[in-house]
Amino acid sequence: MERSLELFSDGCVVELESDQPIKVFNTQGEIKALSHLLKFSRATTYSLAPADKVPPNVDNAQPRGGKHINQAGIKLITAFEGCELKSYQDTVDVWTIGYGHTKDVHPGMTITQAQAEQLLQEDLEEFESAVEDAVSIDLNPNQFAALVSFCFNLGAGSLFASTLLRILNDGDIHAAANEFPRWNKAGKQVLLGLTRRRLAERALFLSKVWEPFHEYDKLKLSNPKMQGAFVKHVQEMLIRAGFSLQANGIFDDNTKKAVVQFQQKHQLDADGIVGVDTTKTLC
Repeated sequence: MERSLELFSDGCVVELESDQPIKVFNTQGEIKALSHLLKFSRATTYSLAPADKVPPNVDNAQPRGGKHINQAGIKLITAFEGCELKSYQDTVDVWTIGYGHTKDVHPGMTITQAQAEQLLQEDLEEFESAVEDAVSIDLNPNQFAALVSFCFNLGAGSLFASTLLRILNDGDIHAAANEFPRWNKAGKQVLLGLTRRRLAERALFLSKVWEPFHEYDKLKLSNPKMQGAFVKHVQEMLIRAGFSLQANGIFDDNTKKAVVQFQQKHQLDADGIVGVDTTKTLC
């Protein structure tokens, strides 16, 4: 039967056989550093070095070029994360504080704005290194920033194991960009917030305007009519695609007609609703 180890943040390590616990080890908290390191490692196997083996000298500055996220990426992350100075549980019940910081956060914890910005900088450095470690092709600043945001939200392990990374390292930028919207679930449920963020990251990755996706909603003809920056953005993209309508920011009859024609042209479900697939194809 298959055995595995599960590491807990309080230093507890559980050995399992076919998902059933059979042994428990208490490391008195010393496993925390190792647990954190493993989250940012691409290694798939691990071994215990002999007691008499001396660790090699490694210059950590050599393997990576020290790339940093650009201001567009920081703006995207802070816009979607928001900043909370008191700890709270996120959509999957993880204790969080500041700009989406989760390490060593506990109930009732409070921080200052300056501390939130410092934690953000520390988190970004780890995810910047993770992206550099994972990607084997040259990236432009916006592509790098979008991937850092992806890791910041989902964890480095999600990128390491993703089809997105495999396709990207094969050099297919457009196909890799289309993988972003697939990562819009939490607890197996599609979340609008994650859909917005993935579409924004995809737009940034392609060096397109990402800000309208911050308020993205599923657009359709309604009463009262839906309106806003995202409606205007969709209208502008329809105009660019050759449709004749006014970019007035109001989802009116002419906009729905253009959406249906666009969907038919691209073999999408022609329901006149601007959902994820239509938005991805259009924007």
